[in-house]
Amino acid sequence: MTVPSRHLLPTTNPTTTAIRRPNKTLKLGGTIILTFCLLTLLNDLVSTSGTNRRSLLSTLYLGATHSTLLPWSHHQIDDVKTDPKNSNSTAMFWHIPKSGGTTAKRLYMCMGQTLSIRIGIDPRYGHDQSDEIVVFRPGDVNWNTVNVDTTIRPGIMRAAKMGLVQSHTTDLIFTMEPQVAGEHLYDEFNRGRVLALFRHPIDRVVSKFYYLQTATWEKTYRPEWAELTILEWAQKPSEDENFMVRKLVGKSFGDPVDLHDLIVAKELVRQRVVVGLMSEMEESFKRFNIVLGVDENEERNKKCMDEFFGEKEEVVRKDDE
Repeated sequence: MTVPSRHLLPTTNPTTTAIRRPNKTLKLGGTIILTFCLLTLLNDLVSTSGTNRRSLLSTLYLGATHSTLLPWSHHQIDDVKTDPKNSNSTAMFWHIPKSGGTTAKRLYMCMGQTLSIRIGIDPRYGHDQSDEIVVFRPGDVNWNTVNVDTTIRPGIMRAAKMGLVQSHTTDLIFTMEPQVAGEHLYDEFNRGRVLALFRHPIDRVVSKFYYLQTATWEKTYRPEWAELTILEWAQKPSEDENFMVRKLVGKSFGDPVDLHDLIVAKELVRQRVVVGLMSEMEESFKRFNIVLGVDENEERNKKCMDEFFGEKEEVVRKDDE
């Protein structure tokens, strides 16, 4: 008996074919759902809003519940996104050696700011032994300083005891010890904001190598370096090894540093430091001026910016002629 061709079984199993197609769709749908869930989770962990902003690297390495900010930077220093107009914080400039710190001092001297720098404890001015904060002009100048030295640890501890930040007398505090200054000068009610100029690390240490060979006025003067090539000098033990990480996390030269310290330091810079670049000096100081509330249109300030960075030619549009 011959079976009509319409009743013949298909060469492929229709049931099998029907099952395979939905399986592909289900797999694709499952992948999309899992991807969405993962992205949502990562978005929660790496959120850039509020004070809990953190990088993906820090989240994965330290864990979602581990704070990447040291207590002093979390509670006493403004976030970089805090509007300066809504804050009465006292600014701190982290003076990284050979990275434009001296230029910063001279520019803000020119603008007539009140600065906390080393000259404040010079015995010639008669305020170095006072137990109270004194604002004064160090000689025949048109800017003010205070009678503390916040560039070094002992001076910072003295300034903290005298209530420098709480006195609200200083526009800009210069220091080479950001961790010590941040922890001891400020509190939860008298907060700070950190500014810093950064320079390529190789350029910075090369500049330091040549500078300290001749800088007789510096406590760290090193005339013996003149007998070395830079390659010989680079092979010697140096405090510049992991220098900025140590300064931010509060470790001394010789103390071991690890990946945890690096991540904490990077997060501190990312969340708490208004960053300037020595390779972009003018733009960096424009950024600092906004934070400090310096009006560049004010005649004195404009003159200082022109003196340091060159006067700009005003562009006249044709329709204004």
